[in-house]
Amino acid sequence: MLLSAAILLATLQASSAGVVSYSLAMAPVDAAGVSSTVRVSMTFPRDASMAKAELIMPRAIPMGYGQIPYDRFVTVVAARSRSGSPAAVSRGEGPRWSVTSGSSLDPIAGIEYDVDLRAMEADVLSGGDSSRARDGYVGLLGYSVFAYVEGLEDRAVELAVSPPANRPDWPVFSTLAPRAPAASGPLKTSAADFYDLADSQILMGPLFRVKKLKAGADLFLAIHAEGPADEEVMAPLAEQAFDAVLGYFGTAPFPHYTLLFDYLRPLSPRHGYGFSMEHMQSATFGALASAAPTGKSTDRERAAFRYNVAHHVAHAWIPKRCAGEGYFPFRWELAPLIDTIWLSEGFGQYAAADALSDVLPNTAEGRPYREALVDLRFRNTLKEMPDFLKRMPLVALSRTASTFYSEDFRTGRTVFSRGGLMAYEMDERLRASPGGGARLRDALRALVAWSAREQRAFSIDELPAIFKAATGIETRDIMDRWLAGMK
Repeated sequence: MLLSAAILLATLQASSAGVVSYSLAMAPVDAAGVSSTVRVSMTFPRDASMAKAELIMPRAIPMGYGQIPYDRFVTVVAARSRSGSPAAVSRGEGPRWSVTSGSSLDPIAGIEYDVDLRAMEADVLSGGDSSRARDGYVGLLGYSVFAYVEGLEDRAVELAVSPPANRPDWPVFSTLAPRAPAASGPLKTSAADFYDLADSQILMGPLFRVKKLKAGADLFLAIHAEGPADEEVMAPLAEQAFDAVLGYFGTAPFPHYTLLFDYLRPLSPRHGYGFSMEHMQSATFGALASAAPTGKSTDRERAAFRYNVAHHVAHAWIPKRCAGEGYFPFRWELAPLIDTIWLSEGFGQYAAADALSDVLPNTAEGRPYREALVDLRFRNTLKEMPDFLKRMPLVALSRTASTFYSEDFRTGRTVFSRGGLMAYEMDERLRASPGGGARLRDALRALVAWSAREQRAFSIDELPAIFKAATGIETRDIMDRWLAGMK
């Protein structure tokens, strides 16, 4: 790519006051139909007079519980001062680059870098953690292509996205401003800050489709499939799952929500596509091309699809907006050690099952459904886990899972199963309380409201009091027993 117009402009003028501007442009499509490189240009705000800057590429993913070296796929190609002079760029330790202008009177105006999507997809073996460029399709995870400048991560963001120059009519879609169908050509939108930008996704190309669903909020369904996939089967199941979770929590903390499904042929035998990921106002679902729902899908397969959607949508509340220490403020350079994965994953998964049990056509089916899912998802899973993981105190296990959750999925399965069974036992006590009517749902709604009010992470010791205030029932003994190692 030649030096883009965006960074040339940045040499002459800075971005809007207080706002960091990002311009993302795809490389021209090659003979195979692939645009394999993305160029990102950052323009600093007018009030950011920085002679020195640290450019940082994420290595940690919110709720990813691990490290992905996205900086390996980045090449910084240019940095300029406001006068247009080149700024010096040097590779630092970790995922950092140091950028220095020649004079404090001539501050840095912008930085430009390339991201190699082909290399990323080849090297990152967990398909859900990688952006990808395939024939007629580009799928970008924000945190894998967007870097930030230290000190500017809390600033508002303006974003301009351009399709390949030789495919100017490619549809472009962003979860920051979803629309159906996706509009052709360049797109402009905004984000509240770097976290909002990094937690978003961008799709491009003719080989994906977007549909707006009739649900309790603005819900969008985006599908890219390298095999058969029937949106007429997927859409009602997705709506049911989304509406059930929305009703369970009682509030919509987002203006819109997008469900993105990517059904792929494996890049190699070493690549896996079984993990999905939740975001502030979207969820991404990666799977093999053969796993997409079709008209031939069995009732069991459809129920599993619906639960998987509900599970990941539930995380928009827990822990995306209601979390223990370690989730926020997020450290992009190094995966944090988190004490409460058992709650985020276990309680979130239980909430999804409980929400779906509330909306079954026959209310008598609710409890059997919930019981069956608790058995399948938690009890039976835990039986398969080694004793040493069961005996570990739950906080210690959660810290271990902070970096090994999917890499050694025994840690992930043990931590969410123990958390899910804790949630189930608390719910059973609340439902059996004198007078009836209390449920874990009430405690979780109260926890979400507490987090919104306090604007901070909760500590484990605060949970029983929050739950009791909402339900009138003590659950501390249940929590303490499950936090201890299993006998």
